[in-house]
Amino acid sequence: MSTPSTLTVTNQQAAQPPINTPAFRTFFSRLSTSIRDGLSQRRPWAELVDRNSMARHESLADALSRIRKNLAYFKVNYVAVRVKKT
Repeated sequence: MSTPSTLTVTNQQAAQPPINTPAFRTFFSRLSTSIRDGLSQRRPWAELVDRNSMARHESLADALSRIRKNLAYFKVNYVAVRVKKT
């Protein structure tokens, strides 16, 4: 009767780099700064939903122009709504 072969077991966790490296700290710091800067560009929510500023546009071109301006102006608010929704 033959003896069963042995399996070699490796420690997978030892191969992974530690999370607290200088490169990770730099990346995380830049990411935090970027998020903070982005959120600082958020517009007041009351301004976004102000019904007095909504009016019927004279033409389709005027409406599309207004939509483009609003997308640029309220982009951070729209992203915040989209992220919270998902």
